[in-house]
Amino acid sequence: MKLRPLIHFLFLPLLLISPLHAMSTGDEVMAALKEKVDGEGDFDEIYDSVDDLPINEVNALFKKIDKIWPRMRDSWISDFSRLAKDSSSKSSDQKKYVRELREELAAMKDLEDGPMKTVLKKRGMPILNELRKILLPKTADVLATTDAENKKKRRTLVAIAGLRDALIKAAIIPSTTSSMAELKEAEQSVTRSISGLDRKGLKVMESNFKVAKRKKVPEAERIGVADANLMRLLAGYTALEIDPKLCETGRDHSKDMETHNFFAHMSPVKGKRTPGDRAKNFGTRGNGENIYMGNESPLAANKAWFYSPGHHRNLFRPNWKVIGMGRHNRHWTQMFF
Repeated sequence: MKLRPLIHFLFLPLLLISPLHAMSTGDEVMAALKEKVDGEGDFDEIYDSVDDLPINEVNALFKKIDKIWPRMRDSWISDFSRLAKDSSSKSSDQKKYVRELREELAAMKDLEDGPMKTVLKKRGMPILNELRKILLPKTADVLATTDAENKKKRRTLVAIAGLRDALIKAAIIPSTTSSMAELKEAEQSVTRSISGLDRKGLKVMESNFKVAKRKKVPEAERIGVADANLMRLLAGYTALEIDPKLCETGRDHSKDMETHNFFAHMSPVKGKRTPGDRAKNFGTRGNGENIYMGNESPLAANKAWFYSPGHHRNLFRPNWKVIGMGRHNRHWTQMFF
């Protein structure tokens, strides 16, 4: 299938928008970026050079890129969707294998904590990874099936996304998410759409992304909720709706644990004793809670909870409907109802 070319509105529009009478430093950055796209290696040196630009040139270059970024991104995602659909395939034998893996993973919750902890490490995560491999093709898997032209289109878009983020940072422009995060999330949404994952659950995840962005839920917390939901879908459970107020509740408890030097579900802080008390303070409710300390990464927190019997049962409880995750430095709190 011949995909419509992206190159005409990647670098060319920027040249058309720019004044023709003189090269600015911003133009030189774009020229260097294009040369790097045509070659090899990463773009970090070019991104770093943005910090040396005068602020007026930073703002001017950002305005040019920001004007065409949505069209660039959306056009690539449209093409990527066609590539992904062409590369996907499913079989009855595969569906049977998925069902057997899910049943084996679910059975682990019925074990005593000691044996369960052992089997989660030995078999639990390998099963989840196998399900991920079968049900959720990666962007790289899709790109591996396409030609050099489309791989270059994607590399070009990655280059522009990184430059846009560097300009946002240099100009100190408020932003709740990054261009690269938007691109990766959009591509992941496409791969999820061709996967063997529950369609209703995928729609919940897409809705969660929009809600989190609108309510300005911090990116790390949004990623944590998405990762937890993905684990649930892989294991055969429903995806949970994000509650921004529950994220606030978790963030507040995480801060309290660091500030008051404790690590527990029962808080010594007045008016915040139980998860339910804390959720009520933020205008919501919470019946289940997981806590973690040790890493700023939401993926690290979810992985730790996966390996811990009690937290694992909480994470994969079938009848939960709503989720929230809140971080303060290296403390995380995950809540459900």
